[in-house]
Amino acid sequence: MSDFDHIFRKYHNLLYLYANKFVRNESISLDIVQDVFASIWEKGKLELHDEHLKAYLFNAVKNSCFNYLKHERVVQDHQQRNIERIMQLEQKYYKSGEQSLIEKENLDKIYKAINALSVINREVIELSRFEGLKNKEIAKKLKLPVRTVETRLFRALSELKEKLSKNNLRILLNICVLIKS
Repeated sequence: MSDFDHIFRKYHNLLYLYANKFVRNESISLDIVQDVFASIWEKGKLELHDEHLKAYLFNAVKNSCFNYLKHERVVQDHQQRNIERIMQLEQKYYKSGEQSLIEKENLDKIYKAINALSVINREVIELSRFEGLKNKEIAKKLKLPVRTVETRLFRALSELKEKLSKNNLRILLNICVLIKS
């Protein structure tokens, strides 16, 4: 049995339980622990003494959990700002009560479809459509290659195309035009 296998078997469950205390999500906890183990494998931290390795692993898991929670707060704040923007758009562009109700239902469907996207695709579509950012600006903000942003945007729009009617998709595609005016 290799050193890595021994370390993995010895600490995996403890680290998982520790991570789960912070993030309270089994899947995310497992991902965090897996990322930490991948990191020690890549960085060659297997040579540390057992006591130092244990401290390193627990600190790495704690820091990863904090980073994840911080990112989740940012995403939630971003979603809240988008809800507020949609409400502002509604107040600004709706004239009659009947038209307002129909368009509000459309926006509700659009927003539910966007919320059903994966976090990475949702983030890109929100930055593109609700903040009106261009692909290069999104790439810079998320520290990703432009091609990755384009791929995520394409996937998000493809997924939304399946979930939304043509009319609702048209509304979504025109939202950034309204925001910029």
